[in-house]
Amino acid sequence: MAQPIVIKDGGRGTRHGAIVTSLGQLVTSPVSYDQTIFKELAEPDTAYNFYRIVAGKQFVITGIIAKADKQVSSTVDAILVVYEAASDSDTTPSKVLFQTAVVQGDQLVLLPLNIVVNEGVYINAKTTDDDIYMTVMGYFIDRIT
Repeated sequence: MAQPIVIKDGGRGTRHGAIVTSLGQLVTSPVSYDQTIFKELAEPDTAYNFYRIVAGKQFVITGIIAKADKQVSSTVDAILVVYEAASDSDTTPSKVLFQTAVVQGDQLVLLPLNIVVNEGVYINAKTTDDDIYMTVMGYFIDRIT
């Protein structure tokens, strides 16, 4: 005998839920869809902005993909930093979200991630060498209270 079960959103009052199909599949949808941005980090020690502030929202990073091209040194590490900043041109991180070192030809794939960024900050990236091709994926959510 089937029991009527409802999966709710945890009391936020949106009445969003999930359904089970006649085939027994649980159907849900993402909180929001990815807003993917690609940038070429072409100049060392320069801030490259990926996401700006959205009032009342926080950003969730779901993935980072980076590739160090032929311009990057094959012998000296290029430091790659993804960080929160006070402005879209700020090279000083207020909080480092991710940092690694790459050399010529390295490819970095970080999927899936679930990094929640603070409200009211910019998401920037910088490198100590040129040319890093980088994609940051994620979506905005309502401020976590």
